[in-house]
Amino acid sequence: MEAFDALVRDARLAAGLSQRALAQRAGTSQPAIARYERGVATPSWETLQRLLAACGRRLRLSTEVIPDPHDVELAELLLELTPMQRLRALSRYVRLRELTSERT
Repeated sequence: MEAFDALVRDARLAAGLSQRALAQRAGTSQPAIARYERGVATPSWETLQRLLAACGRRLRLSTEVIPDPHDVELAELLLELTPMQRLRALSRYVRLRELTSERT
């Protein structure tokens, strides 16, 4: 994710605003904007949203699923097997799963 200082500065410049104009629109001070853009201070989530809205932007936060390293390693190992070796491994896995299901 982009650092907050660059996020504020880039949004302000893209909107064609000076620090003073952004401060007026967002209801804060020009020195506060300067501190955010230098990375000396970090705006709260609400302040950041207000600053970006004053620049005509909206802040959205999202998440995404990342592959589990163990799943990736297992997939790589399985891809090294021949189709027949994969079938044998699958049948062993099914038997193991049946055994563990019987115990619970």
